[in-house]
Amino acid sequence: MAEGKQKQNKFIQNHGKKPLIAAVSVICALVAVIVVFLAAKNPLYFSLARKKAEKSEFSQAMQIVEKSGSEDARLLEKYLTLRFDINRSYPELVSEFDVEKIGEWLAVAEEICANSDALGEIISADAELLRLRLTEINGCYAGYQAIRSDVLDMMDVFAEFNRLYTVAADGKNTAFTVEQERRKIASWEQKNSALMNYAATVPGYENIYLLNYLIKEVQGECSDLNEAMDKVVSMGYAETDLIRLSGTAQKKFPSIQNSNNETVNVLEKANYEQYMFKSICGQLTESLGEFYSA
Repeated sequence: MAEGKQKQNKFIQNHGKKPLIAAVSVICALVAVIVVFLAAKNPLYFSLARKKAEKSEFSQAMQIVEKSGSEDARLLEKYLTLRFDINRSYPELVSEFDVEKIGEWLAVAEEICANSDALGEIISADAELLRLRLTEINGCYAGYQAIRSDVLDMMDVFAEFNRLYTVAADGKNTAFTVEQERRKIASWEQKNSALMNYAATVPGYENIYLLNYLIKEVQGECSDLNEAMDKVVSMGYAETDLIRLSGTAQKKFPSIQNSNNETVNVLEKANYEQYMFKSICGQLTESLGEFYSA
């Protein structure tokens, strides 16, 4: 009888293990399916999101890429976030330039471009073009800062005729030598040449009226001053002779009205230069226009 109970217990144990083994096998199979699904899901979502991004359907691309957990997806998400930020900030940036914002965008663009192979040819090319444009804007901004004080010094050329005709406390006009004036003129011409070289680096610089007007007017004023010095020499004076002009003539320049109905004049150099610089920054921002969609 004891032997019969042992056989019965052994039967129960053996049959009890079979459902347990079957359950474990099902769980393992489910885990395997889930792993396979997750492994396939990430590339699938990434591929769909990339195709949307290539068509500039950024909102849809972002919704899809957020479902993927891959490293490539995070890089695409970073690119999409950058494009969203440009769209959001561009209108305000046109009127109020923010060089720090440009620097932030450039840093992100450089990071994306350094790892952009997975993004495909279309997005990689767009990211590289954006990086180059931001680099250009950053460089143009820094380039103007490097010559800004020279531009302001150069604008003294417009007051020079009036200075020579200014009557001093002794009742006489300002004394000068032709040699001194020639050195001033040469310096102003050199600074204007540097400004022309700078202007050529700005994308669409031909659209910046105040910049082009200033360059042209400085050229004309330097030419007029040189002709005036030539006349003095033709009268028999040496270039080192101390000379005083006679009379109280004053030279005037026309005021210019901008799109906001504000007037500027080259004789008011600080005000003129401020508006010109703002125009330069506005043009730099507008060069990002191809990356903006309202």
